[in-house]
Amino acid sequence: MTFGQKRNAVGFALLAILLFSLNVFAIKTIDYQRRLNPNFTKRVRHETRFIIVHSTESRLPSALRTLSRGKVRRGRYLTRGGHAHYLVARSGAIYKIVDPKFWANHAGVSMWNGLEGLSDYSIGVELEGYHNIPFSEAQYSSLERLLDELQEKYEIEDRNVLEHYRVAYAAPNRYHRSRQRGRKLDPGIDNFERARAGLSDEYQSDPDVIAGRIDGSLEFMRAGGHVVPAAEAEEEEDSAEQAAEDESMQIGRNRTAWKIAGIRYNAPTTVYRFPDGRSYSGEQIKDWSDIPPGTRVELGVTVREDKKLISPARVEVAVPQITASDSPWKIANALYNSSLTFYVLPDGTVQTGNSLKKMRSLPTRTKVLVAYRELPKPEARNPVGENLQDVYLDSRTLYLFPDRILRSGDQIENFAQLPPSIRVFAKVE
Repeated sequence: MTFGQKRNAVGFALLAILLFSLNVFAIKTIDYQRRLNPNFTKRVRHETRFIIVHSTESRLPSALRTLSRGKVRRGRYLTRGGHAHYLVARSGAIYKIVDPKFWANHAGVSMWNGLEGLSDYSIGVELEGYHNIPFSEAQYSSLERLLDELQEKYEIEDRNVLEHYRVAYAAPNRYHRSRQRGRKLDPGIDNFERARAGLSDEYQSDPDVIAGRIDGSLEFMRAGGHVVPAAEAEEEEDSAEQAAEDESMQIGRNRTAWKIAGIRYNAPTTVYRFPDGRSYSGEQIKDWSDIPPGTRVELGVTVREDKKLISPARVEVAVPQITASDSPWKIANALYNSSLTFYVLPDGTVQTGNSLKKMRSLPTRTKVLVAYRELPKPEARNPVGENLQDVYLDSRTLYLFPDRILRSGDQIENFAQLPPSIRVFAKVE
């Protein structure tokens, strides 16, 4: 081989490596702007100081629908969409919902360093997932590259990439007279890991609490998952005790179990520690109106190995079940024998209340769906279900899978791959 041939071979090899690298590290960005609610008014944001990171608290199909089309209730759009600029899916794909030069309604009631209404000064990035379930490696990888691009363009420092829980606050109301930090938990006080997103700097304390503009804790809880050196073990234990007492994880008049734990409020790995010392897991609590203020909520508590757990990515929706003490009448009251009440037997068969002749023959562990109607299996044109009616993506709509697990509409990951025998039940208003 001549020198020229060798030089050409080396050149081709380097070009191949460069093209491979570009392909590997390229961000898969999907333009979703055409799905914006037509009533959303685009207006240029005149100043960009921050990037706010959120978690969707739902799966991709429902999240895309809400962020682009708007929040829906009873078949009506309550908002006009445009609730984020980008969404990073668990697969690592990035959806561009609103051009970052425009305003998006993502931060809500918020303040940072005296500046209020941060939607007017920030870019909103949503992570598909929940504030108490770890994000994927692909998400962190794509998020890091997206942040690098946005930070360079808008000259934003690492410390001004803020989590939603840092900036959101609750306005004064009849329950508290002052502004209270802690209205939001996303993307997870002890869940979102800044270092994995390429962020090396952050604020160590809350400037608005220091200045007295907002009531709350001065210090932020550290992200979990790191190894604690032996010399720091005692200090870490003290920090953990302080974190456990943090007001944001306690039941209050304006802070329910759902607001703290999300879809895992009734999971066996969520533990409620009452002020009088009693402790119950989420699956043990029947009357959610009887939880006293001050009850501390602990997420992701390890349970005995003999207890069957569902993967965090496949959390099942818990519904009332027939037990020795909970009869059909006690659960459904006047609807116990109605066509609007569905009984899901342990073997997976489903019967309506008006078709049962002997209620006493229902076995224990029969699940009871009160005030529901059955819907046809959705025929989705794509995994996101863009052609489906909003009721199919509703968090109150339940999908009964062949393995007898119930999932809500906002937990469905792929509407195009639902099993043929799936059954769908929508809540009756």
